[in-house]
Amino acid sequence: MSRVRIDAQEPSYSYRLYVPFTEISSERQSLISMRSDFGLGAGFLARLTDVIAPMSHLEAPPGVEKHRFGTLVDGVADRLGGLLLGSAFPEMAERTVPFRLHVPSAPPNATVFARVNNLSGRYSLLSDHLPTLTAEVLGLRIAGER
Repeated sequence: MSRVRIDAQEPSYSYRLYVPFTEISSERQSLISMRSDFGLGAGFLARLTDVIAPMSHLEAPPGVEKHRFGTLVDGVADRLGGLLLGSAFPEMAERTVPFRLHVPSAPPNATVFARVNNLSGRYSLLSDHLPTLTAEVLGLRIAGER
């Protein structure tokens, strides 16, 4: 999880959550088309959307139906990201992960390493329980900062 200042004048920040490829199955890794370290220098990382999506969604050919369902998966991933990032960075109190967040206190950039319960392919379960999910229910354990 990271917090990076993106504007020199206004204290605006980008909050992001990624999962190391080493923490997901090789079958899932092979279906993730976006392979990047997202500038963090930590090896390949996956977006939460690609982790929680059902394998059938990742295997599906491009098309309108895949896009429609992908939008639903993105929404759940953004809500989960809001829960987890808000626990690591208390000033990030948004329900979903914003593109940019104005933070008047201007905290320093930070990267936090954490673990959660296995979320691979759990879109349906997470979607069904979204209103009652908390960082604790997801098993969030913050390991440290870098």
